Amino acid sequence: MESTAESIYYDAVILEDMNSKEEIISCLANYLQQKGYVNEQYQAATLERELEYPTGLPTKPIGVAVPHSKTENVIRPAIVMAISRKLVEFGEMGNAGASLQVGIVFMLALQGENRHLNFLKHIINFCKQESNVTRLYQVPAREEAYRIFQEEILPGPRE
Repeated sequence: MESTAESIYYDAVILEDMNSKEEIISCLANYLQQKGYVNEQYQAATLERELEYPTGLPTKPIGVAVPHSKTENVIRPAIVMAISRKLVEFGEMGNAGASLQVGIVFMLALQGENRHLNFLKHIINFCKQESNVTRLYQVPAREEAYRIFQEEILPGPRE
């Protein structure tokens, strides 16, 4: 179910039993490291960055988060979208001290700030609509989550 369109690796996973943002970030970072997309510093750097610069977005009815690290920890670009069946607390981006209940996480392992911003724009555009967030969060299987990610969220070949 994975794709490498435009030399960026994409995948989607469903996480059944995660209890914290640290567990989710660690799980996704380990997944990317095992596949050779990030180095061994990526996990710690992403956890550290999340504390300093939270990435939770106040989407409705549940929050979305976009954790990432500095580009020097990325070996090859990748994005993994995770749906956590348990909502976990993430800090809200740009709102110090505020937190959100997050159920959808996009782990960005990209090179170059412009790439991050481009993907963030697509994620935000999709997640602005409450019905999209609900539909994505309630998918019954990872195949459907991956299809939505690939067809409705990611930039198309025209970009």
